[in-house]
Amino acid sequence: MKSFFKRLATSVVVLLLLILIIYDMNHIYRFGMFLCASIASYEVLHMMADTRKNFSYALAILLNILIYINTYTHTFPNEYIFMMMSIIFSIISVVDEKFSSRTFVSLIFTTYFIIFPFSIFYNFIDRDKLILIFLIAISSDVFAYVFGSLFGKHKLIERISPNKTIEGSVGSYIITVAITYFYTRYFNLNLNPYYYIGLILAPVVAQFGDLIFSKLKRYYNIKDYGYIFPGHGGIMDRFDSVLLVCPFVLICFF
Repeated sequence: MKSFFKRLATSVVVLLLLILIIYDMNHIYRFGMFLCASIASYEVLHMMADTRKNFSYALAILLNILIYINTYTHTFPNEYIFMMMSIIFSIISVVDEKFSSRTFVSLIFTTYFIIFPFSIFYNFIDRDKLILIFLIAISSDVFAYVFGSLFGKHKLIERISPNKTIEGSVGSYIITVAITYFYTRYFNLNLNPYYYIGLILAPVVAQFGDLIFSKLKRYYNIKDYGYIFPGHGGIMDRFDSVLLVCPFVLICFF
């Protein structure tokens, strides 16, 4: 029960901090996303890479810095920067004999599954819709834990995430749908015809995002990606659902 309240308190604090960061929607917000992307890149590369870890992290940070600067300068489309850096990563992996194939794959994974989704946030300027993305991801995670702790008896997918239960998943789904519905109606958001598809499936996508990154943790035999948030782990432990929910919400809701 102590762990439950610690996790719940951390979730509330994280949500409040996100709201404060998002409130600016300019320099503070973008820099906050830049820091999150950088820390998340470190957590994933630290887990996946087996050689040249520091060098790989430096390359990932360089890419993240270029994308961050380009947010202000608009010198090139972000896609060009990702393509150019991917080519550079490939050349380095061939030239540097200590740069293993596994490290190269981990760097490419970080590029397109971590830094690329975060780059979407850099140019996101609609505060209400941005909060909705985090609201779906965080409420899905929090209420899965709440319902799982209070009523959980049947394991969801034990081989991937031993603590997740069917009761927690169902309870989380219902509450997240309700929160999403009332939030979008209260703020009268400009929604497209796919709104109801998004309303029904967004909580499912959030849970799958959590399960996908949980599977990676099980494969590499770690409990959490990091230790920044008490009871929650690192940045990737908080953003695993967000990174999958973001593009889905943009398609179905707006």
